[in-house]
Amino acid sequence: MTKNELVQEVQRELDSSFALPAQIQPEEIERIIKQERVWFIENYRYAVENQYYVIPLAQFKLPEFTANRTILLPDCVVSVTLVQEITGAGLLGTVDRDFADNKLIASEIYLSPFLGDGLTYRIAQYQFFDLSKAFFMDLIRFDYNRRTQKLKILGRDPQRDVFVQTYVAIPDEKLFDDYYFIRMITAKSKLSMARQLSFFDFNLMGGIKINVSDLRAEAESEIERVRQEIADQDTPDYFVVWHALIPFIISAAALLQFTSHTVPGLC
Repeated sequence: MTKNELVQEVQRELDSSFALPAQIQPEEIERIIKQERVWFIENYRYAVENQYYVIPLAQFKLPEFTANRTILLPDCVVSVTLVQEITGAGLLGTVDRDFADNKLIASEIYLSPFLGDGLTYRIAQYQFFDLSKAFFMDLIRFDYNRRTQKLKILGRDPQRDVFVQTYVAIPDEKLFDDYYFIRMITAKSKLSMARQLSFFDFNLMGGIKINVSDLRAEAESEIERVRQEIADQDTPDYFVVWHALIPFIISAAALLQFTSHTVPGLC
């Protein structure tokens, strides 16, 4: 749906399909659309989508970057979640990464000998992973300001092409078709109409008077419902904290071994 079609749909809601002579100007509805679009992009999960960009290494050699260490991203980029170098084959000649998440997960599932001497081996294994990460740095520290669309590189200078994972705003035509966006624009327009009618008292043709208080109450209630429904959709699915559990497991295993040696017969 285009902006003009959305404005017309909101106007038909306000005047009850031409039943009421009172109306607000289309420019006021367009102002509300412009403001609420920003709110939806920053708070509504379906107003953005995942997008990937590749920044060539040559861009980091230009004077524009070396002057302030920033890269200008497109206006549609809302947030940046990952910046890392694009690497090739593994260091040991394999076709995959030598130290990657999938190998760590595999070792976590199939190589978890938290018994006896295997516990010492496990500690040495994680120390090896931490040390290896220092020689295999692909992630790059960054900061992104969506008001200026500037991606600032905070860490080292990239040595390869850079992969950037972002969230971008969906096209306006798709956002204008969204059910919650239409409800919000309609409710905000009702609130604006109630504010205009409350500036002074007057009667419509035939002595009809609009109940401004009911119109304002209906608009405020609708705005609250829409925002609450959007907030309810952003509940976390799951989270995993496994690094923090390792010291606890090690301490518990060490305590169990110590106690079993000092108190014979302990189960």
